Amino acid sequence: MKKVLLITYLTFLSIFLYANGITLTEHSKIKELSSFTIRGEIDLRIEKNFSAQVKFRTLNHEGGMKVRCLEILKDDVVDNKSGKWLYILLTSPMWVDSGEWIKKHEKFLIFLPDDMPLFDYEE
Repeated sequence: MKKVLLITYLTFLSIFLYANGITLTEHSKIKELSSFTIRGEIDLRIEKNFSAQVKFRTLNHEGGMKVRCLEILKDDVVDNKSGKWLYILLTSPMWVDSGEWIKKHEKFLIFLPDDMPLFDYEE
């Protein structure tokens, strides 16, 4: 009986993880070419320059920003928050706070705070 319950539990757990993806809270595990969803407000820079002007800001909505990490640039502190600078590729189109529609396959420089979880993480 215990075996049946254990197998049932593991089956449902694997279905849940597959259906909802993996949530990543430890950003040191991010790898180049990994894919994930960021939910929250993120500044998007078109230029690959840390001091470049912010061009867009994401909306904080349930769909989030679906990206592929092209490069992990450096760890840094911005506005008293520790995080990483990433060069990313959008893998799905999205709206930004200005009301503009950003097409997929656009590339941006972002600062990802350490306390921001990532959803649907795939290596």
